[in-house]
Amino acid sequence: MKKMIGFTGMIAIILFTLIGCSNGVNNAGAADVSLEEIVNSIKEKIAEDLKAEGVDDALKDGVLQTYIESDLVKKDANNPNSEFLMEKLNIDPNNIEEGYVIAAMMNINSDEIILLKAKDDSKVDELIDVLKKEKEAQVTTWEQYLPDQYDKVKNNIIKVKGSYLIYITYAHPEKLEEVFDKKLK
Repeated sequence: MKKMIGFTGMIAIILFTLIGCSNGVNNAGAADVSLEEIVNSIKEKIAEDLKAEGVDDALKDGVLQTYIESDLVKKDANNPNSEFLMEKLNIDPNNIEEGYVIAAMMNINSDEIILLKAKDDSKVDELIDVLKKEKEAQVTTWEQYLPDQYDKVKNNIIKVKGSYLIYITYAHPEKLEEVFDKKLK
């Protein structure tokens, strides 16, 4: 009987250890992190880059001053960008749990960062297609307009980690990709 209790205790300890070490990782290998947390870290990185370029106060009260930001899920009457961007990107709202866009305010800058969290893994491929179509649209816009901005579009990164997707057109997309990767470890 003592051996049975000892064996059961060991099993319980092993189970608690495994559960405790799972660290909120979903079955696709990406941490279960709020997209807003990733967005905030990306905004901080963009602000840091802007500051290095001589732009002071690029991030005020959590808002990037030279960018538009939009939550693609929550409709905000004070921010008409969310509805416009959902239509522009042609995202089926049933496919995303969370979604954000950070884009340059001025039409002389191709910067655009799109973060999406699919409602489930079966929606990821459809969302990848949406992001690929957006890249095609950006190529069409910038290839004849401003060569330096077109170069950023050509270096675009589209990445998927589990149910999380990121689309990055930025001067140094690898910096924002690194933020994305670190948050989803």
